[in-house]
Amino acid sequence: MHIHRLFFYAAAACACVSPASAAEYTGTVTDPSGRPVPGAQIAAINAVGVITQQITDDQGRFDIYISPLYDDFRFRVAAPGFQTTIVASGASHIQLPLAPQSDSVRVVGSAIDVPASEQGTSVTTITSREIRERNEPLAADLLRQVPGVVIAQSGSRGAVSSLFVRGGDSKYNLVLLDGIPINSFYFGGLFDFAHIPSDFIEQIDVARGPQSAIYGSYAIGSVVNFQTRAAENGSAFDLVAEGGTHDESRFSLSGSGKVWRDLGLAGSISSLNGNGPVPNSDYRNDNVFLALSHRWYTQNMFAFGAFNSNDVGEPGAFGSNPKGYYSGLDRISRSKNNTSTYGFHWQDDLTDKVRVDLFAGFFLNNNGYRSPYGYSFNKDLRGNAEARATWAVMSHWTMAAGYAFDREEMRNTYVTTTATGPFLLRRDNGGVYWENHITWNSLYLNAGLREEIYQTPFVPGNAYGYPPRPDFAQRTDTRLNPKVSGAYTLPSGQRLHASFGTGIRPPGGSDLAFTNNPALKPERTQSYDVGLQERFLNDRLSLDATWFRNRYKDLIVGLGGSLSALSRYSTDNVANARAEGAEISAQLRPASNLSLTGSYTWLETGILSLNGGSGLVQKYFYLGQPLLRRPKQSGSLLLTYHRNRFDGNIAGYIRGKTLDNEPTYGVSGGLYQNPGYRNFSVNLNYRVLGNLTVYANLRNALDQRYEEIYGFPSPLLNVVMGVKWNLARAR
Repeated sequence: MHIHRLFFYAAAACACVSPASAAEYTGTVTDPSGRPVPGAQIAAINAVGVITQQITDDQGRFDIYISPLYDDFRFRVAAPGFQTTIVASGASHIQLPLAPQSDSVRVVGSAIDVPASEQGTSVTTITSREIRERNEPLAADLLRQVPGVVIAQSGSRGAVSSLFVRGGDSKYNLVLLDGIPINSFYFGGLFDFAHIPSDFIEQIDVARGPQSAIYGSYAIGSVVNFQTRAAENGSAFDLVAEGGTHDESRFSLSGSGKVWRDLGLAGSISSLNGNGPVPNSDYRNDNVFLALSHRWYTQNMFAFGAFNSNDVGEPGAFGSNPKGYYSGLDRISRSKNNTSTYGFHWQDDLTDKVRVDLFAGFFLNNNGYRSPYGYSFNKDLRGNAEARATWAVMSHWTMAAGYAFDREEMRNTYVTTTATGPFLLRRDNGGVYWENHITWNSLYLNAGLREEIYQTPFVPGNAYGYPPRPDFAQRTDTRLNPKVSGAYTLPSGQRLHASFGTGIRPPGGSDLAFTNNPALKPERTQSYDVGLQERFLNDRLSLDATWFRNRYKDLIVGLGGSLSALSRYSTDNVANARAEGAEISAQLRPASNLSLTGSYTWLETGILSLNGGSGLVQKYFYLGQPLLRRPKQSGSLLLTYHRNRFDGNIAGYIRGKTLDNEPTYGVSGGLYQNPGYRNFSVNLNYRVLGNLTVYANLRNALDQRYEEIYGFPSPLLNVVMGVKWNLARAR
């Protein structure tokens, strides 16, 4: 630490001098023709990462305050359709070259602040500007354009939405809200993507492939991080009101900005309602979000709270009914969730080369379900804390190390003991990790590992369970997860990228509650990918082809009937599966106001033999059978056009046929082919006056009949019209 910095801290503590004022840096970001670039991310960075960041306003301007304690920093600038650029801190006019890419100043995939362009991990960023322009009320519909990702929703709006990434299970995605895990313990990591409103989201990052070496449990197939609105990104205010078919209505009020010096506030209130296509398919989603941030000297504090309440009817599988099991609309069954998430992050740059981060979070979901058979509940609770230190060892080498602790708890109507009713089932997860980021000319390398420690306390038995559960003694399990990824830009301009890693999913609450096996192990994956990115047409067209392979092992399955000889337990870690394929993505930027992105995924999956049983697989399946709800072919496209007062886009996603199960009784009722489908939506925005905009959104514009999950019809043509007023359209 420099002598003048030590003196400054001592003087401030003794109140012998007045606090130093921050230095102000202003400027403009433009394209090659000199026109302003609104919505660009500009971040002040030093050797250990991002100091602060901002989004340029509608005129491409930025106004950033940096403490004079920072001796050396630069600006990193990223914007959709432009080349990520690093310039000196004194630059007031920053010109971005056109490039067919969408990057961010920092994304998931690394514990160190590294943009996607400097990672070997496949990362996709959905920017704030795209979120606002698309006019989608829920974030799930924005994820459909991500390569390698398939969303499967069991019906209309509000129905359960599952995410399948590169052939992985829907339980294999770690989901974060500003870095706070929000997965379900009871369902073993499953997350329902149906209820995240887009209004309070600033950016969405999706890192594909296992990330357990950085994030630990549940990051077995991907990490999805929802970044909320933050005051540091600049002043913004959004008012949205819309209505449409099926009595759909939406209202939201969101904003952010500095309220006093370096004290910032961000908040959002939103409500979404609709009646659905059939009785008891109505949906309600109410969301409240508030965040507080404060920056002083070299320290930064961010705290937020989010509360969501949703209620949806479940009429059942009123679509395909191959065996006639479905007898009519269910007018009783309903699901209700009250979810609270709180997070805290404190950061301090002790020197120009050492940074300390502290994180804390709390997540609570209360779910109530009413059916013709009565009422049941499930309560998921999670608390976590993390400490991390980042050290710039030398100019080409940065490392981060830390410890993370996570306590998972659940209580469920059906998880009981012999003597009592529902009881609290919990597990403590600890993780010690170390990561390195090395740069050498055009080579970027990330390498690290994480030791995961699972501590499960005594679990009382249930003699009346199915199967009967004996008492489980306290136990501790450990697993090591490595990861290495790299990217290299050839002199000719091609970019090579590759990654290898392992992922881990510990047994969920239901796995532990409904087994007689006290020694269930975590499920594992071993995955690698390699890809090549090439640019054409003077850097206006980019093509990226990535091949990936995932091997899943130690999968937990039931072993009744003829398979009971493989284990003395009712469930065990004996199943295996594979998924491999290719992702091809293209980005075309022929002009500054026109862009086209598209992706295509070819996927081959298969069930492999059970351990100890050559040629044997779990009941109802056959050897080599494709995994359920993983299409062999899928793709997406997004065409965006801007001109004067008009903005428009066409979004489409295409899915080939998939193997699915009978909708009423599941796999025991049989397996069936679910035909593929095409869905296109048209979204038009017209700025009437100033920042007042009217818009129309035609979802499923071709009025296609299809079922993302067999037996559950997806919505037909849905037309909504609305009005929005934005203080900053770029946001």
